Amino acid sequence: MKPKIVIEQVGYHYPGRRQVVEALRDVSFTCYEREIVAVVGPSGCGKSTLVSLIAGLKAPPSGRILVNDSEVSGPSDDVGVIFQRSTLLPWRSVVENVELGLELRGVPSRVRHETALDLIRKYGLGGFERKYPHALSGGMQKRVALIQTLAFNPAVLLLDEAFASLDAQTRLLVEDEFVRVSREMGKTVLMVTHDISEAISMADRVIVLSARPGRVKANYKIQFEKGRGSVLEVPSLPEYSEYFRTIWDQLEVSGVSF
Repeated sequence: MKPKIVIEQVGYHYPGRRQVVEALRDVSFTCYEREIVAVVGPSGCGKSTLVSLIAGLKAPPSGRILVNDSEVSGPSDDVGVIFQRSTLLPWRSVVENVELGLELRGVPSRVRHETALDLIRKYGLGGFERKYPHALSGGMQKRVALIQTLAFNPAVLLLDEAFASLDAQTRLLVEDEFVRVSREMGKTVLMVTHDISEAISMADRVIVLSARPGRVKANYKIQFEKGRGSVLEVPSLPEYSEYFRTIWDQLEVSGVSF
């Protein structure tokens, strides 16, 4: 498979009042075409920093990151990011929010409007085109954010605790829909999460980071066949419990908790 995200010996630190805080140290791994990769680890291990680096929002002082064979030097149309907090503009309707990324890229009004309407209807929000964010449930807002990101057709999707704010039932439904849509569109996905269950049920591979400074502690390929069912059915599989225990043991060895 073709590499889509390549992370080579990346390190990152933040200035502190008394000393430099090292967030990441010598992190290396690769995400391949159409693969969903989850990164888990304790709080403060640099997961969100890693997302910012891949998105080009920060520059690594050491190492390098490539997306689509090009070294990351700033934000790119090849990368779409979905954050935990809603990025929808409250004064814009659903269709206007979905159009936003295309508008900023100079796509003609008629084209972006037709593209937005097509995606909205395709992914189950038909009838809500003129609604405003305050009139939508949390799950619907998250689906609009996904459609907004998909509208400009990035090759890579980054998720930073994207589903953490949803209630348990809505979260499972939205996760299931996200996996279906991303696979349908052939996207490469890197997601960071505190939730091991979410990581195993959604991802093809799970990267475990150590406590700060974050380093790659383990790299697990999830072997059970995801085609047997949806995200909603995965927790019933015996292999799921085995992976959960294995990854949890790796994190407990670090002497940290979530």
